[in-house]
Amino acid sequence: MSRAKLKALEELQEVDLKIRDLMAAAEQHPARLKQIEGDRSQAKSLLDGVRGKLADNERARKQNEQLLGAEKEKVKKWESRLNELKTPREYAALARELDIAKKTNETAEVELRRLVDEYDDLKKGVGEAEKGLSAKDEVVSHEGKEIETLLAGVESEMAGLQAERGKLAASCEKSILSKYERIRKQRGGVAVVPVVGGTCKGCQMNLPPQMANNLRTGSDIMTCPSCHRFIYASDHEQDEAQAET
Repeated sequence: MSRAKLKALEELQEVDLKIRDLMAAAEQHPARLKQIEGDRSQAKSLLDGVRGKLADNERARKQNEQLLGAEKEKVKKWESRLNELKTPREYAALARELDIAKKTNETAEVELRRLVDEYDDLKKGVGEAEKGLSAKDEVVSHEGKEIETLLAGVESEMAGLQAERGKLAASCEKSILSKYERIRKQRGGVAVVPVVGGTCKGCQMNLPPQMANNLRTGSDIMTCPSCHRFIYASDHEQDEAQAET
């Protein structure tokens, strides 16, 4: 019977489908690892960016403090000279310079206060970014180990399936196996399907009545005229055919 002849091929297909599903599941693990590592990289970039802004703030703040200190000393020095000037013209010129310097100092003080406030916010941001990176590190460390364990299990299971597949493939006729491989690649991994009620369960197309009858009673290996998969009569239809004889 064709059913008996296709038995080894059916068993091979079962193993091939397990291998396919296992490979599909295994592909998700590296993708997840890449995702969490990408999240960690983003968290690190964020921290580096905030730290860079904090460093820029510190430099600007020190420069402003030094500049403001020097300008204030200059103002004190000029103020002490006002009483030493002998002409109204000299006094007025120095007074104008003092007025400009004081306004410049006021502007510098405002900027320095802004930098101090910004520094506090940036310092807080660094702390938050460090916590964020630490959390991402923990995820990578924890899930990374789990993924490595899962992948090791997948490799072991895959090795067993491949060994089983080799034995089953060796038990199939070479010509049939070659055709099976071709159909399997073309039809999403499914090359052997039952026929139920005269309908191919691979493509859901009805077989010609005579062909469906021959499938139930004959011994030839047949393929669906629509999808070209190997077909066999379902166990129920096999039982009916035997009852009729």
